[in-house]
Amino acid sequence: MYNLLKNKRLILSLPLFLAASLFLPSHIVPLGHAQFTGLVCITSSTTATSCPSSPATIGPLTPGSTFTVGVFIQGSDAMGGYDIYVRSDPSFVSPTSAALGSLIVTPSLTSICVNGSAQTGSCTVGTANGPGVVEVTTIEASGSNECGGISPCSGMAFTITYTVVAATTSTSLTYPTAAGCATSSVSSPANTCVLVDDATGTTLPENIQGGTINIVLPNGVVCIVIPSTATACPNGVPTYAETYGSTFTVGVFVQNSAPLGGFDIYVSVDPHYLNPTNAVLGTLITSPSLTNICIDGSAQTGSCGSGNGPGIVEVSTVESSGGNDPGTGLAFSITYQVVGVTPDTLVTYPTSPDCSTSSVSSPPNTCVLLADNVGTTLTETAQPADIHQMHAIDPTRIGKSCAPAPVVVGQIAICTGIVNDIAPTGRIPPIGTITWSTDGSGSFNPNVCTLSAINASASSCQLNYGPVAVGSGTHNIGVIYGGDTIHSGSTDPFPLPVIPATPTVATVVIVDQTGEPVNATTGVPFGLTVHDNVIFNGGYPVTGATGSVTYTLYPNGVCTAGTGVVVSTVPVGQADNVANSASVMPAVGTNSFNARYTPDVNNNFAVSSACEQFTVTASPSFASGKLHWTHHLSLSKSASTQSWTAIVANPLSSSVKVVILIVGQSTTNPSLGFNIVCGVTCVTTGSGGVNFTSGLTPVTVSAGTSSLSFGFNQAIPSGFVNQKFTFTATLYWATGTLYTHSDSKSGAFAVVP
Repeated sequence: MYNLLKNKRLILSLPLFLAASLFLPSHIVPLGHAQFTGLVCITSSTTATSCPSSPATIGPLTPGSTFTVGVFIQGSDAMGGYDIYVRSDPSFVSPTSAALGSLIVTPSLTSICVNGSAQTGSCTVGTANGPGVVEVTTIEASGSNECGGISPCSGMAFTITYTVVAATTSTSLTYPTAAGCATSSVSSPANTCVLVDDATGTTLPENIQGGTINIVLPNGVVCIVIPSTATACPNGVPTYAETYGSTFTVGVFVQNSAPLGGFDIYVSVDPHYLNPTNAVLGTLITSPSLTNICIDGSAQTGSCGSGNGPGIVEVSTVESSGGNDPGTGLAFSITYQVVGVTPDTLVTYPTSPDCSTSSVSSPPNTCVLLADNVGTTLTETAQPADIHQMHAIDPTRIGKSCAPAPVVVGQIAICTGIVNDIAPTGRIPPIGTITWSTDGSGSFNPNVCTLSAINASASSCQLNYGPVAVGSGTHNIGVIYGGDTIHSGSTDPFPLPVIPATPTVATVVIVDQTGEPVNATTGVPFGLTVHDNVIFNGGYPVTGATGSVTYTLYPNGVCTAGTGVVVSTVPVGQADNVANSASVMPAVGTNSFNARYTPDVNNNFAVSSACEQFTVTASPSFASGKLHWTHHLSLSKSASTQSWTAIVANPLSSSVKVVILIVGQSTTNPSLGFNIVCGVTCVTTGSGGVNFTSGLTPVTVSAGTSSLSFGFNQAIPSGFVNQKFTFTATLYWATGTLYTHSDSKSGAFAVVP
């Protein structure tokens, strides 16, 4: 605040000082400062020319009225600017505006702040601004002091306009203090927010004098009284002392109203602290009729109006004679029980859009209606009452937990906070909120929960925590209870273990030829290739875990460690998609596959699938691997024909058809080769393989045959002469129309003329 005023002064005065220094003789000494101690005072008149001899007395005033006071500086050293704050109790008088006076002739860099809101310029931060406070600051634009620089100097600094809010016998206009007002014209009390300085920025000494305001009740008042037998409204909002757990009765009293023929009055309290239990008509209406009494939205007599609810009492009645009753008396009484502890809570009058016809002008829609016998609304002022409780600030302790614990990354933990009142006596459930935080990778949504009572001395609330990474494995959870009006705050962090997710890996062995799983009963015939397929579930994140899957084939049915062969390793893709293993042709007998997931280090555990056992059964094959051919083929002696003899076995219980696929290639001339399928005769293999070759002449092999020999001839073109050919012969068999390959035999032969 004051640094700002001095900076303003420096901005305006520095050019003047520099210019003046060019013309002043060196022997001239500036005049001394602080020869006079001035007085900053409140005046009841905005045209006052001096301060009153004692603090100004303003009033009597009535609620709803407005008034303006002056802030006058008297007998001060000649000044070049000021920054002055004035405070009122906004419960009784509230400032609405402020305006500069005539003290500063040519004001510059002016700021006016009312109730913490800037009306001109800006509000100084870190000082006393807020509700009920007015700050006015300005400096002389010429850079010189007022009153021609001659001391003492006096004048009206500024004026303030107030609105009267409520009645009270006495309320004051004072000058606030704040740590940000350390530079002050007032020596005591320290940090008083009054600063008057001269054109060079020197702080001038000042005394201060405030004012006293008297506010009286107007005619036509609805008030809350204790005891309920009181015969007049108190002047100003009364304070009544009660204790937790007690029961008390208030009167709703009408004073100095115009004669009335009935009323409809609502009275509200905060149900956290006060609970209305009963209401009884008073004597204001001599012969009541059509009476309604409603408590907490429930009709005790008659019916409830639309503005009712928890903590609200409505009582309405009319004079049955059709005339008017005198305008002073007890309208009704209400009995309350104190159910919660707070330093202060109001017994007041609710507002509702349904109460648009009201005897009270401000605030609008106040649910207070008094009318005469012809229905004319009477004008009234509504005065509440304060219920004060004497209660120490109780200490608290936080109980806290999250479940489950440990929590799996990506899952939700439900966190519960319990705030206990641990005072030796007079314990009550704390209210307010708990704020949660974490040092780990995770979030609360939201991070604040509102307490609700769970027993006579404790309250609790819950919210959810979602860890998004394991991190170190421990997320430290912060728990802060800020306290309430009669409970101290407390904090108690705790560790929450977070563990990796555990995905599941299931496998199924697929026959390549059919695309179907291996039949668990019949197995897969030898010669068919198979692959393993993984079904990956769970893991974190849900959009797809990272890591890889390794497929291993074992030559036994129990996945014995150290006996398997790694078939392939594939990454886990998006949405937990895992590619199949490479295809293999296992040996006859019992085999098994498994798949092992190797995770990222932060979010998932390593897991393996169950051992997937499957059986490879014997199938038609070359008996003892026997296939005969001419190794040195002379085209002239063999009539350009290669003779083949296959010896096959059929262990199946049904006969099969067999053919032999032979694929050969020149070892020296890659353009020379052959691809034929032979049975009784040989034909060129179709482009799609054996099952797409036309003209096949298969040989039938009976069930249980251990050795059947059959021969066939292959025509050898003359272009093959002087070439060596390597080949692979593969037996294919079928019980229907689809041929399945079995074992193979490889060899070579040379072609000579």
